[in-house]
This record gives sequence, C-alpha cells and structure tokens, in this order.
Amino acid sequence: MEIKKIELTDENVEKLIELSGVWVDENISFGMRKNTREDIKEPVFAAYDGDTIVGYAFGHFYEQEKYQSYADKGTKCFDVDEIYVLPGYRSQGAGKALFSALEEYAKGKASFITLATSTKDYKKILKFYAENNGMEFHSAFLIKNIE
Repeated sequence: MEIKKIELTDENVEKLIELSGVWVDENISFGMRKNTREDIKEPVFAAYDGDTIVGYAFGHFYEQEKYQSYADKGTKCFDVDEIYVLPGYRSQGAGKALFSALEEYAKGKASFITLATSTKDYKKILKFYAENNGMEFHSAFLIKNIE
C-alpha cells in the first residue's frame, strides 16, 4: 500500500467520485451521497494498491469563527472532510496512513484537526479516530427518528 498526494485531474476526480459511490452503496453513513467535483477539496491523498486507488482522504483549512471550548476565535484548523477505504482493504493500515498524511500536511499550518462524522457504527469510528489516531472526543449530536 502506497499513500500519495494527488492532483485533481479529471481522471483522479472521476476515480474519487466512483469510490464515493461505493461508499454510498455500503450504506454505512447517514445522509451519504455520491460526491461531485465541487465536493472534493485539496489536499487529497490516495491509497494505492499498484495503480489502483483503494482509498482516499481530503480536507480543508479554516479559521474558527467564534470561541470554542478548545480554541479561540481565529484559530487555524484543518477539517477532515472524508476518509474512505474500500472494504477489502480495511484493517490493513490504509485509513491510518491516510489520516497520518493529512495530519503531516496540516502540521505547521493549523493548530487542530477537526472532523464530524455521520457513521452508523460509532464504536468503529471512535476506535479509529480516538484510539488509533489520537483524537479526543469533543461533542456529540444524537438523533432519534420518532415518526
């Protein structure tokens, strides 16, 4: 498995959009829809098995608009928009390597890495981000359909 920072060429964007469609079909996240070109932001890192992209991660920089319990207004942060790895390549280190690539890219440019998730399996997400990648749990937004 090799992790590379990729450019948003038409070919690469189409591959990322295709992978996001696989993610949608898995039905493992609430509200997930297939990406469009406008959804994909730089930097983008991809996990390769040979010449095939088997996972990706991207995010963006932002500044806190107001005081948060962890950061003052104006603090520079990096938000992880998406990390996805094909099912057959999970638990082999690709997701961790993609997260590490984003973290290394953001170091020196941001004070915090942030993310929101809408997974249907919060235990796996907490294990991946908190236990395996050193993130801290900050808040939760819970829902219950009562219709």
